[in-house]
Amino acid sequence: MISRRRVLASTALLAAPALLTAAAPETVKIGTILGAPNMASFLLPDYLKKVNIDAEIVVFANIVQRMQAVASGDIQIGYGGINAAIGLAGRGTPLVLLSNATAGGWYLIGGPAVTSVADLKGKKVAVQAASISHLCLQWKLRHEGIFDSVDVLGMDNNAMPIAMQRGDVDAAMAFEPHATYIVMNNWGHPVWEPYDTPMGRLNLGVIATPDYVAKNPAITKAIIQAHKAATADLARDSTQAADAVVKTLNMPRNVAVESLKNVFFTTDSGPAFHSQVSALGAMMLEAKMAQKLPDWRQFIDTTLIDAA
Repeated sequence: MISRRRVLASTALLAAPALLTAAAPETVKIGTILGAPNMASFLLPDYLKKVNIDAEIVVFANIVQRMQAVASGDIQIGYGGINAAIGLAGRGTPLVLLSNATAGGWYLIGGPAVTSVADLKGKKVAVQAASISHLCLQWKLRHEGIFDSVDVLGMDNNAMPIAMQRGDVDAAMAFEPHATYIVMNNWGHPVWEPYDTPMGRLNLGVIATPDYVAKNPAITKAIIQAHKAATADLARDSTQAADAVVKTLNMPRNVAVESLKNVFFTTDSGPAFHSQVSALGAMMLEAKMAQKLPDWRQFIDTTLIDAA
């Protein structure tokens, strides 16, 4: 189910491309998901309004659905999991990764019987199916030699706190702010900071179709500029992100503030980012989450963010 909402958050100004300021407002739909790493996306409408672009934020519950909506044209830009985009692009869906969006944003939280990854043997662990955290967890379980001995349960992140409170699962690979929410309620404790895999902290990207970029170069450029400005503001001061977490996820403010310590707002899309994307693809092949990888030269085009 897709829900639509217009979100007003930031009042920062963005330099306006002249051709976008004279005519009637351009429109764009930007797909995202409710989670702390995605907070920059909720700031874009106000940034883009300054350059005469009317942006609508479209919230998705499913990460693959979000990328499919980009490919079909139902939305034009996706703040999405890079792994979902790689999976679809490897099957021939035309998608292009325009920028890094946010790094990190998840953690393995354990209950009383889990103090290390090795303790997951014979236990139940919740994770969002097909997410980048799921891929990360699979990699770790394989390298610990316990992949076939752990009961991995697919679960939405917003259901994980109650599952941990009740003891329905022994651990949760949860995205923020849900990981912090579990810890601050004493329903679990941090077990593994999951950034030691080959992909590091890689998480989100700004994704479109090559056709949309080719036909709408000025709008795409303005969106990337807005993305860079919003992300830079959040990196300097996460107050707006905390406000958005409280508003969109109905989280206590102390949880929102603490959870953002595990979210790294960045648009750095240089060689290290490219290497991480390639490493992510290799991990997907190993985990059988992809049968074929896209042509990286076509899939990754960070020229706009590099020039912004």
